[in-house]
Amino acid sequence: MKKRFLFLSLCMALAGTVGAQVKKNVNTDPYPYGNPVIRHMYTADAAPHVMPDGQVWMITSVDHENGGGYSTMHCYHAFSSSDMVNWTDHGEIFHVNDIRPKDAPASDKWAVWAPDFIYKDGKYYLYIPIRIQHGAESSQEKRKVTAYLAVAESNSLTERFKVLTPQIKGTRGIDPAVFRDTDGKIYLYWGSHMAAQLKDNMYEFVGRPVKLDVDTDRFMEAIWMNKHDGKYYLSYHTKYGNKVDRKQPDDPNRKPSELAYSVGDSPMGPFKYGGVMNYELGVGVKNGPKLPGYDYVPWRLTQSNHGGIVEYHGQEYLFYHTSALSSWRQDRFKGPGTWTQRSVCIDELNYRKDRSIVPVKQTIEGVAAVKINQPAVVNLSLKQAALSDGESVSVSKVNLGTGYYYFSAEVSGVKAPLKIEVRIGAADGKLLGTLLVKKDGYVDTSLIDANGKQTIYLKAVGGDVRISACRFFAGNVE
Repeated sequence: MKKRFLFLSLCMALAGTVGAQVKKNVNTDPYPYGNPVIRHMYTADAAPHVMPDGQVWMITSVDHENGGGYSTMHCYHAFSSSDMVNWTDHGEIFHVNDIRPKDAPASDKWAVWAPDFIYKDGKYYLYIPIRIQHGAESSQEKRKVTAYLAVAESNSLTERFKVLTPQIKGTRGIDPAVFRDTDGKIYLYWGSHMAAQLKDNMYEFVGRPVKLDVDTDRFMEAIWMNKHDGKYYLSYHTKYGNKVDRKQPDDPNRKPSELAYSVGDSPMGPFKYGGVMNYELGVGVKNGPKLPGYDYVPWRLTQSNHGGIVEYHGQEYLFYHTSALSSWRQDRFKGPGTWTQRSVCIDELNYRKDRSIVPVKQTIEGVAAVKINQPAVVNLSLKQAALSDGESVSVSKVNLGTGYYYFSAEVSGVKAPLKIEVRIGAADGKLLGTLLVKKDGYVDTSLIDANGKQTIYLKAVGGDVRISACRFFAGNVE
């Protein structure tokens, strides 16, 4: 079926306004479909992660109720769900005024764009792209732009984040993504192909940032890192062509706006281009209301997308955004909606046998509710074990069900920094996660692929240690 594309002027986007393109949101009828998942406000740029409480949490940017472009993005909200369908809004957890200096010039326009966050050692860290348009009151006058990353911290995702450092040195650009590998190392990605390993303080780098090789000239923004079956999947938004011939919206020479991915054997690459993960907004949506006289749902646009991936109890999901809610509120899908009033959608993400990603089938129905039938915690029968450097201890017949996402232990006798590796099958079997131990006390880490009935091996690397109170957790929130 021939696909048609709507044209929205990029010039208007860069000017920070949608001008005459903005329609009034006059339709107050309840939105009747499952996608988008947040329907009481406009949300975009979802950063989804499973947290220690067993729920999927996402922090999103917020588009202004009255439109107005990217310069009006001023805050973040936190949402949680235990079934991927029903989401709780925990309110605003950060605002641009929490970081904007009181003496900043009134003519400067400050905004906070797509965020990401991570849990580590009992705290939550929020990575914030700051964008400042300096001076120049006229929208027709080109503004000088400053862009960099900041980081804030909180003891809870329901509490307001406080600025840890107002600017991470060495960062320029947008779209941070933070990723912890199974060896315990944490990486930060941002902007134009940049990446670095984070130090323990979560805002300084180990070594200098590097520019990633992603094996494509279409990379533009919106980096996300996901690990699947031992491979590292770097996904991103592609460069697109905004010059659309109104008489030929299906111009084959125009580069469409897509989410694509590249695959590597290391979190720092190099990466080989893998293909398209999510086609231009609206492509392939079945059963949706159609724009009169056309064969597609009307939120297919030529600008902006931002993906996030999370695995939850055996299924991976792609988070992305569309203008479906805006379109519904304006005219019940009779128009394209306002593209700077976006809303988070979720659909299943699957892989082929060759590890390539099946392009995501976008739906208006959304995903089926996840049902979790397992305890919140699996306590290992291991009471206590003393491990020398290189030694391991095993626990057989551990039922990890459809997934646990964190592991913790009490450690003692620590004389120098060391690691405790969590493996399955053998002492040198598949690595699920790594405890980075510095002193006696409680320590935890996130896990990848901790599911099924397994023999668990705990291995000391780099020193001697005593371990006790070992547990897997994040299985159920009830």
